[in-house]
Amino acid sequence: MNEVNALVFSNPGITAEQRTAVALPFSDPPVGLSGKFRVSVAAAVPPGAYEVRASGRHGLSNPRIFIVTSTVNQLVSAVSHDPQAPTELQTGQFVNATCTAEQRDWFRFELSETADVCVSLLAGRVDSRMIGQLKVLDSKGRSLAVARGSDEFDPTIKLTKLPAGNYTVMVHDFLYRGGGEYPYQLVVAVGSEASGFEPGVLGLESGLVENVTGRLPAHLTPSSITLGPDAVSLSGAVQPNVIQKVDMPSKDSWWFPVDQRGQVFQFAAKKGEQISAEVVSDRLGQPSDARLFLQRIETQQNAEPKYHSVAQADDSFKLGSEPLSLVTKDPLILWTATHDCDYRLLVHDMDVGQTLSKQQAFQLSIGKPTPRFDLVAFAAFPHKDVKQYRGFGSKLFRGGTEGIHVIAARRDGWVGPINLTLEGLPPGVTATEVVIAANQHEAQITIAASEDAKAADFTAVVVGSSGDGKMRFAATPITQVWGRGAGRDFVQSRVSMDLSFHVSDRDLAPISVRVGDGKVDKIKKTETLTVPVTIIRREGGSEPCVLRARNLPPGVKIADITVAKDKTEGELKVSVSDKALPGTYSLWLQVETKLRIKPNAQALERAQAYRKHLQTLHDDPAQADRLEAIKAAIAAADKKVEAAKVEAKEQQLTVYIPTPNLTIQVVDP
Repeated sequence: MNEVNALVFSNPGITAEQRTAVALPFSDPPVGLSGKFRVSVAAAVPPGAYEVRASGRHGLSNPRIFIVTSTVNQLVSAVSHDPQAPTELQTGQFVNATCTAEQRDWFRFELSETADVCVSLLAGRVDSRMIGQLKVLDSKGRSLAVARGSDEFDPTIKLTKLPAGNYTVMVHDFLYRGGGEYPYQLVVAVGSEASGFEPGVLGLESGLVENVTGRLPAHLTPSSITLGPDAVSLSGAVQPNVIQKVDMPSKDSWWFPVDQRGQVFQFAAKKGEQISAEVVSDRLGQPSDARLFLQRIETQQNAEPKYHSVAQADDSFKLGSEPLSLVTKDPLILWTATHDCDYRLLVHDMDVGQTLSKQQAFQLSIGKPTPRFDLVAFAAFPHKDVKQYRGFGSKLFRGGTEGIHVIAARRDGWVGPINLTLEGLPPGVTATEVVIAANQHEAQITIAASEDAKAADFTAVVVGSSGDGKMRFAATPITQVWGRGAGRDFVQSRVSMDLSFHVSDRDLAPISVRVGDGKVDKIKKTETLTVPVTIIRREGGSEPCVLRARNLPPGVKIADITVAKDKTEGELKVSVSDKALPGTYSLWLQVETKLRIKPNAQALERAQAYRKHLQTLHDDPAQADRLEAIKAAIAAADKKVEAAKVEAKEQQLTVYIPTPNLTIQVVDP
């Protein structure tokens, strides 16, 4: 984060001006304060959740959420840990604070008259590691309500007709962790504000991502992304009848019953008719685990009908792996009707816990299948051990590469190949078209910067299209929020507003890698294809390079190869077994090597130039009257030079570099 000089916001109405300090002694221009900004929010910016990234000498950071409100924000530098002397809390205002390890935070608010009250904690929704714990107590210290969050939800307490008086709110992380990774916001809404305040919906910027419903989720769980080209809303949910008769196609929102009874939906179908039935609930942030049971109804003369089990479904898909899995508890059934008759669909919520105080809702769609695909994409972290995955933003060296990982969720029987392209690349940055082969679910796209690429912060959009071009969808961007640690052995991710990258014009990659000649090579089953590898070595890139294939499709193998120290040529052997399916496949390899780099040689150059300038003044007889001041400035400059030497000191790093994509076509003999 050294030399951060800009902030990049997801809304153009939010801007930042870097703060400056007085100029260095005997120097004209003022000095920009790294990481210090004055942020302005235009009046036209609606309240809601937005993202900000830090940009500077060392690249572009991963994004963080912050909340723009229409009310006052309080920044509490020191929260009371003493229940006898709580921090004063104004109702209707957002308090910004940070958890302290092994401590509880205490707040006090006052009601002047009887009113409804909603106490809400924002933690995961503002990219905090915190698992929130809330408690509201009356003036005598008696507990009125307790609520605990989870890795997926922030806690909220709603109290009706609370008498006038003083009340205390206790806040802490459930695991009693604390520090800079555990910020939170607390708000107490009163009266009409409390009845209309929905903590799960914060007025997210319109048009962010079509399939996100009104909020930025805390992390990528099934609840954080609604896969599908159409927006989904539960705002019109109603309670169905005991047996709800519907006509196909049907797409409506309903409530799960509080007593956990199953809902029954009845509809008519014709023999041979293909039908899809899908529940969307978990993906919308509901603490639900729906299950579907499909039955054929056989009417009986003068007797109860018979019910024949046709199909049942629980979780509809689990895709990807470390560091990011795309899973959902929402069920899906695809089937072909065998009779002209009525069918019934039973919808059960298997989650009987009381995670939230409100009732859970779901959307049920019944109708003709719509074969399609949906995509998510995230910046791939370069490491051979996926358990070490850490989101770190972007710094694309000239001559260097970075990867974007794409996961495809195939829907309603779609199995065809998906062509992936990148849009929004600036001049000097390229990426070849990549193919997710038929029946495959993952691919990685490598973006590469030329040796003369200009400095830029840019946003890329991954677009997937079917072979016939009839389907074309943009991938939903994902960002990692937290890696493993703090007692949580998993990666936390969430939907992001974009995929952003940074090209550095002050860094030249010590090596560049070329694989093949850019053509699509055909290879028959049981045969082996030889592909040339070229390593372009520059200063700091003389060590051996080990190339390992990643995400290979079934039946395709590539043995690891090593290009020896100071050597520039190698050969890959691509072997295809008789079990491989014919089709086009885009492959990539990870290059492990050691590089010698100087993180910030320019900082040392600037410090030395300033020190030289001061020495010139020192040696100038005309500056005799300022000599003592010059000597003091030289002493300070010498310290800056020594500090800059540390930052510019050559380091040897083990790095993992994605190669440009290699596309092959497997054909039958």
